[in-house]
Amino acid sequence: MGAFLTHGGVNSMYESICAGVVNIFWPQSADQPLHAAYMSQIVRTGDGARPPARGGKVEGTSEAVAAEIEQVLADLVGSVGERKRKNLGVVRQKMLDDMKEGGVCDMALKGLLDLVPTNAPRC
Repeated sequence: MGAFLTHGGVNSMYESICAGVVNIFWPQSADQPLHAAYMSQIVRTGDGARPPARGGKVEGTSEAVAAEIEQVLADLVGSVGERKRKNLGVVRQKMLDDMKEGGVCDMALKGLLDLVPTNAPRC
């Protein structure tokens, strides 16, 4: 099955995507709910982001929350889990392609370095 329970911080999210591991998001604050909403929709359906259920809030009785967690874990098995891993593979490949020389990330870094004065130390 394999999954990573994460708050949804960008580093954790990127590391697990690169490793090909599906995230289970438990966002706390800042940019985490946005990452959770976006990646949940991309991996679940292959579509773009839609509003998260319950506005992204964990509400209800302990039993209701436990039941939802059980359902999330159960969804990772079988055809639902296969679809999520397939969609994650597409995201992973896009991210890896973007990091190659000439990719979006490479070009953005080069553009940033072009803004640094030529006499400034470079890394």
